[in-house]
Amino acid sequence: MGLVDKARDAAKKAAEAAQKGAGEARDKAQELGLRRRMNALAEDLGHVVVRQRDGESGLDAEVDRLVSEIRAARAEIEALEEE
Repeated sequence: MGLVDKARDAAKKAAEAAQKGAGEARDKAQELGLRRRMNALAEDLGHVVVRQRDGESGLDAEVDRLVSEIRAARAEIEALEEE
């Protein structure tokens, strides 16, 4: 194998490693964003539950929506971790 072929092979391997690293960084950033969103939704859910306990009615749909969004975010995180 000539010097040019070795250099081309090394460049190809470096590019593949860079792409893999960029993909992993993108996944981690997406996971972090999902975790932040999940925490914000959980905080909102807590506020709604307190309002319920204080006697406010008609909040069941809001609780269901927040729980559904939290579950969806959790499922997305699990899917990212499986990749």
